Formats: sequence, structure tokens, C-alpha cells
Amino acid sequence: GSIGFVYHFLETFFTKMNVSRGFRAPNIAEISANGVHEGTVRYIIGVPSLKPETSMQLDYALGLNSEHITAEIDIFNNFINDFIFLSKIKNVSGGDSLTDGFTTFKYASGNANLSGGEVSVDIHPCPLDWLHLENSFSYISAIQKNASDSTKYLPFTPAPKISSDLRADIKKAGKNLKNIYIKVGVDNYFVQDKFYSAFGTETKTPAYTLINFGTGTDFVCGDNIICSLYISVNNLLDVGYKNHLSRLKYCTQNYATGRTGVYNIGRNISAKFLVPINIKKAK
Repeated sequence: GSIGFVYHFLETFFTKMNVSRGFRAPNIAEISANGVHEGTVRYIIGVPSLKPETSMQLDYALGLNSEHITAEIDIFNNFINDFIFLSKIKNVSGGDSLTDGFTTFKYASGNANLSGGEVSVDIHPCPLDWLHLENSFSYISAIQKNASDSTKYLPFTPAPKISSDLRADIKKAGKNLKNIYIKVGVDNYFVQDKFYSAFGTETKTPAYTLINFGTGTDFVCGDNIICSLYISVNNLLDVGYKNHLSRLKYCTQNYATGRTGVYNIGRNISAKFLVPINIKKAK
């Protein structure tokens, strides 16, 4: 259940607040797993005695929506009792516990506090209303209460991130091109050095920066849209990186490359070509 309110003041400003109560029972894997999960290359053991998660969350937002600037600050604080997560198991000698040749993980639980927020700003300056500069910063802290240093930070907590996109919207170019856009984006992920280090469950993830590009247009004849073409390129510079949320980051060594773990996708180019069945009038 949840309850909240939105209040507008000074025409362009608004504020929002929401309080919610949550409940989640352990799923079938968390209470009964006992085998290899091929997608994560782990041997996972469930715990039948896990208790349901219960949470209490508070959200607050303050925003500006004017003619040339759109901005919003969102923050949250979530208290979760009996939060369920995976933890690696060690053998008696202190090394990784192996089952059928795979590193063994077991579900655990604890009381957690998740907090953080996001700040976003979209600037479309006058008289360049066709130009948009979008920026956002997000941060999440996930802490297990009353825990030791090695178990203080919960697994799979996203790293802080700054994203910036510069987009140009052109209504028309020549007789046959309309609704054109060109976009360049930069995603900067900070180092994640707050991780669940107990038993070697997680490791530090270095910072990295990705550059993305996109463009698209409608091809028209008179007032009718004949077709549309969209092209996007993610990770334009083909950066080698591992996301902190990737479970494949911890795969064993690839003897063909000498690398440990599976890297995230490199340069990825995609194109979409649309032909409307019913010809539509161009805006």
C-alpha cells in the first residue's frame, strides 16, 4: 500500500511525497534451489527458512517545469527487513567452496537500508528550442545494518552514474526529410568500491565511460510519410568494461584471451527501418 500527494506552487514548481509499505515472500529459487544456474555459472543453494521481506519507503521530489528548463530532484529512503541476497560460501581451508566444479553460493538475509536519489536537468535554451541538453546523476547506497565491514554493503549495488545527452531536433531539411534528430550521449560510471567483500563474493569495479550516438528521420513525399529510418550506436569507442551488476563478471579465466570474467558488449550498431501500411500525413 502507499499514500502520497503532489503540490504545485509558483506555476512552474511542484513537489511530491509518497510513503509506501511493501511485502515480498521468498520465491521458489530462494527457498529450494540446489543446482547450477547456467546463466550465472554458479551452484546455488536455497534456504527454506527464509522469512518474507517487509519494507517501509519514503520518496520525495522537487521539480521545475519551465519553458526552457526542466529539472527534478528525487530522493528515497527504504528500510527492508529480512532482505534476501546471495553470498559466496568458503571451504574449511578458506578457499572457494566448489560443488560439481562450480563456485557455491547460498541465499542469506539481513536488515537493510537502501537510500539514494537522482538529479536531472533538461535545458532547451531560447532561441535554440530545437537543442536539448539533458543531464542526470544517480546514486544508491545499500547497507546491511549491524554488519561487519566485509558484509556492510549489499551485493549488486549500482555504481554512481552521470549521463549527458545533447540532442538536436530539426523539423525539416529539404523537401523529403522531416522530424530529424541527432543525438550524442555520454554515460560515466564511477568506481564502485562499496561492495560485499565477505568470502570474495564481490570485487571492486573500475570506472568507465561510454559514448553513444543516434540519428533518425522521416522520409516524406508531400504531406505523407513514406518510411522512417533510425540508427543508433552504443559504446561508440568500443570500450572494454565490466558492469558491477553483471553476474558474468566473475566467470573463470578464458584461456583464449587470458581474461577473467565476461566483458559487457562492445560497439553495437543497430538500425530500424519502418514503412507504414497506412500512409500518414507528416507533422
